[in-house]
Amino acid sequence: MRLRLILCSLLWMAVATDAANMRAAQVSGYGEDASELLSISDTVPRPQLPAKGRFLLVRVQAASLAPGDCRVMTGKTRLVQGPPSFPYIPGGDLCGTVVEVSKGETQFKAGDPVVAMFDTAGPRGALAEYKVVKAENAVLKPAALSAEDAAALPSSALTAMLLCERHVRSGDRVLVLGGGGGVGCHLVQLLKPHGASYVAATSTQKEDLLGELGVDRVIDRTKENWWEIAEFKDTPFDLVVDLYGTREPWNRAASSGVVKSGRLGGRFVTTVGDTPYMKFRHWWHIFPLMYDMTARSLWTGIFRSKPRWSYHLGLEPKDLARLLRRVEAGELRAVLDSTHQFDLQGLQEAFRIQKSRRAHGKVVIVVAKE
Repeated sequence: MRLRLILCSLLWMAVATDAANMRAAQVSGYGEDASELLSISDTVPRPQLPAKGRFLLVRVQAASLAPGDCRVMTGKTRLVQGPPSFPYIPGGDLCGTVVEVSKGETQFKAGDPVVAMFDTAGPRGALAEYKVVKAENAVLKPAALSAEDAAALPSSALTAMLLCERHVRSGDRVLVLGGGGGVGCHLVQLLKPHGASYVAATSTQKEDLLGELGVDRVIDRTKENWWEIAEFKDTPFDLVVDLYGTREPWNRAASSGVVKSGRLGGRFVTTVGDTPYMKFRHWWHIFPLMYDMTARSLWTGIFRSKPRWSYHLGLEPKDLARLLRRVEAGELRAVLDSTHQFDLQGLQEAFRIQKSRRAHGKVVIVVAKE
């Protein structure tokens, strides 16, 4: 009898411990090689809802990677995106099912399928069985949308939609640099619905895919220089959207004649600035970037012989529901580069593809089957 009680107690303790823990990806520190930093643990404490505020505890089904995941891991942006401690759980945008809501929450309930965008300076927390998300950063998932497609949309497709709304004008000829990436594959779908008359895009492969998404001409940047194409010099672009980065695209756009001058309405919009590998390890690293961004924007606004340069910033969670309505209406579809299993090999491969900057669409990890 006593042995039976002991066994029952041990079993109860094991079940209680298992319920208090979860499986999650872990990053042990800063570095360049994800294979050396990533691990998976089954004993990570399951997160709890904060006592105040509107929060949801979500059982994660799928999560997508973004450039921010690689930046955070390197530590180059630690001043503004660094995790509070190590190890940390990577991953930002997700799709999953609500299992618990904050007291008084009325918009969501347990059992709701939701899509959520990350709510920290750097993407964290989604590559785990459970994640706490702010209710204002979540929306109900459309029934027809798979978990993988839903997880791919929040940050990248939302960036694409807001960029179109803020910068595209009726009749624009648009050149997208990096049209095959996570933002680019969604941006090219929305340009013509927002008034663009012609769309060209640079990519390294998948010309057929970009053609299906609305691109009139695909330029393989490994074989052809967009700034030397005679057709573009004869009929310059109104708008260049730079999703690739480095200083060269701006220098080429400003000097080659393939983009109209600011006096004629030419614009150059970037989401990455002069480097996709920005460095914010110390507070003084911010000043060179801020100076370049501010000075170039002011200079090209006053002296309009060059295209007007601007930096596209800002994501509003309130627009996520509107984005998904456009997906439901068939105006936009999620584009996935690849999906990966939630094991160490799958995580390492997903991060390798993301860091290569050669993904064509979004990289998604399936955390749990629907």
